[in-house]
Amino acid sequence: MNESYRLGEQSVITYLQRLANGFSTAELDVAALPTELRAIGEQLQKTHAILQQERQLLECNAYIDPLTNLGNRGGLDRHVEQLWRTGDPFTCAYIDIDHLKHCNDKFGHAEGNRYILNICRALTETMEHNEMLFRIGGDEFVLVSPTTGEAELEQRLERVRADLIEATSDDKAPMISSFSFGCSRVDPLAGDTRRQMTMDADRKMYRYKLMHRVQQPKDSDAPQHPIAEQFPCNDRVFQAISMSSETRYPFILNLDTGESQWSVNAVRDFDLPSQHPFNSVDMWLARVHPEDRDNVRSELDMVVNGTWHFHYMQYRVMDATGAYALCDCTGYRLDGTDTEPNMYVGIIINRSLADTIDSVTGLGDIHALINAIGEMRRVARKAGFIAIKVDDIAEVNARFGFDAGDRVLAESAACLMDCSRGKGRLFRSMGPTFVALFDELGPEAIDELASEIERFLGSPVLIGSLEYQPPIRVATLHLDGVDRQPVSILNELKARLKEAPQVPGTKLD
Repeated sequence: MNESYRLGEQSVITYLQRLANGFSTAELDVAALPTELRAIGEQLQKTHAILQQERQLLECNAYIDPLTNLGNRGGLDRHVEQLWRTGDPFTCAYIDIDHLKHCNDKFGHAEGNRYILNICRALTETMEHNEMLFRIGGDEFVLVSPTTGEAELEQRLERVRADLIEATSDDKAPMISSFSFGCSRVDPLAGDTRRQMTMDADRKMYRYKLMHRVQQPKDSDAPQHPIAEQFPCNDRVFQAISMSSETRYPFILNLDTGESQWSVNAVRDFDLPSQHPFNSVDMWLARVHPEDRDNVRSELDMVVNGTWHFHYMQYRVMDATGAYALCDCTGYRLDGTDTEPNMYVGIIINRSLADTIDSVTGLGDIHALINAIGEMRRVARKAGFIAIKVDDIAEVNARFGFDAGDRVLAESAACLMDCSRGKGRLFRSMGPTFVALFDELGPEAIDELASEIERFLGSPVLIGSLEYQPPIRVATLHLDGVDRQPVSILNELKARLKEAPQVPGTKLD
């Protein structure tokens, strides 16, 4: 083997090694190879070029929605990740097509696809050059704008929607085209999280849908049931049942009209618009946690269309305070007759209110905290903790009574909520100890919040004529992954609090 052939062979081997290690820009100088190796080199280059094209096509398909040619959910995640790295603020709009299921059921999926493309075309025609639109689900879109403000984007989408409704309200279009939307302004450098962004825009979109969704014309030949709008339940009896338990909420839903009847307690605790709201399924879904909503929607659709007659799920629902309550939801479908409507009757049990809310502070109690840590352990999610202990509560109780001690703890909880600004979940752990749990903040952000808590948590409480400033201790813990039992983590927080310096308050002689 001559030296020229050996060097050429080494060049080919090096080229293959670089390709195997993921160097897509690896090059091979075929002209410099000896004659015996040039054919092999040319074939390797052709194969590499073909593989590169296929790889690019696969990557493109992984991030592109085939129907609309827009980015898909993966494309949105990649785009938002880039925006988060730059740290520049931006506005996102969550957009949901109205009545797509009605269109598919009544006119077929081909017409449903035309409906989607019509909405897509109307949105893209009004977009700025630096904006991007993504289709993240069957009827869901997200528009991302790095320059347009929240109010300006809302106004623009409102105009697009109004034009669509006007253009399709005649007899020529199969149905009226419209969509619902919610906008949220995001600033990564200000501490906003992607979870907050999603929940804020999603919640606004569902509230908009409840208030503005266009009703489609009813078929003139559809059978009409004159008593379908009546409920087979005496209002006084229903109210008596609904008031019998603070944690249970009975409901009745007329599946033919969308009207429902809810308990007085449910109206109060979940901030429902009335005891007899319309669009009841959408109204309820608007309050379901975004991470649970798709599963709940799927099951309720099965009940509404008659596939299932029994429904049971446990999921999170937003209450009147804006917090999410864990609820057990059980219901039965009652099929209608010529004279009776299709009904869905059930009961909702508020587990959070029943078992896991501290009565003094209104925060989650130790059971809720253990459940939250256990949930993070199951999904191997990183977590940050801030533990706060209010010292001298025993002395306050002994000198001024337990009501005074409870007032100090309640005021401390209120200050803790202000300091956390909704970025974490708050709990009263044991006695005078609180724990704030964060799953999307890094160590520096958590330490910054802890410093802010040290400055502001000990706000004065008036006890008789004494303006009392509670002394506190603050400790932090950050885990790249929750891989321990909750009790072990709580014990470590307790030990850190014991070693933490006290932020002095009022001395009780």
